[in-house]
Amino acid sequence: MAFSLLKLFQPKDKVFYGLFEQMTEHIVQASEKFVEGMKAESEKRFEIHAQTKPIEHQADQVTHQIYVELGKNFITPFDREDIHALASALDDIVDYIDEVGHKIKVFDYKEFNHHLYQISELNDESVKALREAIYELRNMKNLEKVNQACLKVHGYESKVDLLYNEALGALIREHKDNAAYMIIMKDLIEELELISDKCQDASNIIESIVIKYS
Repeated sequence: MAFSLLKLFQPKDKVFYGLFEQMTEHIVQASEKFVEGMKAESEKRFEIHAQTKPIEHQADQVTHQIYVELGKNFITPFDREDIHALASALDDIVDYIDEVGHKIKVFDYKEFNHHLYQISELNDESVKALREAIYELRNMKNLEKVNQACLKVHGYESKVDLLYNEALGALIREHKDNAAYMIIMKDLIEELELISDKCQDASNIIESIVIKYS
């Protein structure tokens, strides 16, 4: 009954769904660009990673528009608090992707170990799973697909956690005599792991929405 009433009062244009879908497209674009930069030759890496900045600006604009729509619309497709929290969580993801790319340039990274490549690729898979979940929210018809997409995010996050610990261990074993390098690399590893955490934060919010309206 509650779900039927919810559908009855949903805005016909479903503006929030469209905005969230736009947001996830921007996140995927930024993530793909970041992975491309990680795999590029060092002289091209900074140029490629710099391309995430305009994508991050576009995502900020979408986030702002979501907040504007919250102020304009009395009736929303799901709880206002959930809309605000999801918008913020998604915006954090693209912000951190752009931030890591910027740090790679600032610290002039030239080489990466396999752990960082793998974490970047897992984060890319995670944001694509989030996109799946967001698109399935539009009609709330196949909540199992939403749940399955969220489970993928949790699985990727668990794998990133393992790689994070392995990366720190390798860093200590192989570079314990180079304190400056260890500090810089530890920061990069932590930032990449944080992207995974932010994906899981967004996934948790989506799962909360599904629980409320299933």
